[in-house]
Amino acid sequence: MDMRRRQAIGAGVATALTFASGVSVAAASETATGAKSEPQDAWLDQGGRRHRIVFDTISATGLGFGMRFADNFFEANELSVVIIVRHMSTPLIFNDHIWDKYGDFLIDRTRIFDPRTKAPPRSNLYNIDLSNHELPNRNVKLTDLSKLGARFAVCALASKDIAIAVAQNVNGDADAILKELEANLVSDTALMVPADILTVNRAQEHGYTFSYCG
Repeated sequence: MDMRRRQAIGAGVATALTFASGVSVAAASETATGAKSEPQDAWLDQGGRRHRIVFDTISATGLGFGMRFADNFFEANELSVVIIVRHMSTPLIFNDHIWDKYGDFLIDRTRIFDPRTKAPPRSNLYNIDLSNHELPNRNVKLTDLSKLGARFAVCALASKDIAIAVAQNVNGDADAILKELEANLVSDTALMVPADILTVNRAQEHGYTFSYCG
């Protein structure tokens, strides 16, 4: 394990545990832009105070690129990395339980098939070892980034759209499926937020450099 990972994992695990336990870090009275900080945005201040960056993704390919960029960015301590997962990238933030159960419907959004079977995935392709196959994430895993301290902002509006679409196909209850999706995020450092377009705005107010990944 190289030095950057040893350094980042120590800081990242502490951040992840705080994030997962629901213990909030008090937000500063003002954001980096001088705007008044709001309590629901306090999670943006849980990471490092220096070298903050937010990667915005709206497609499966964009999420893969964002994961690679985030992995490259972990070169020093005091980092704070947020990956926004919205629109068509949203299905790839759910764990294998969701993909095994609803993969036939999620593939309509991601358009990324299992390279081993050429069929709809039955597991999250961005969180398993596929070193012999070329995918946009280049085998950088979601949980690996989580261990380094990355956090994932998951769009509740996009998740609701997915739940409605799945419910129509399986004759199920959209509200129950939405709760199932929220309970099966791939990482403990993933947080469902009301709308990720707001996170794009709030992150920049909190001093994060913005990087659009597609």
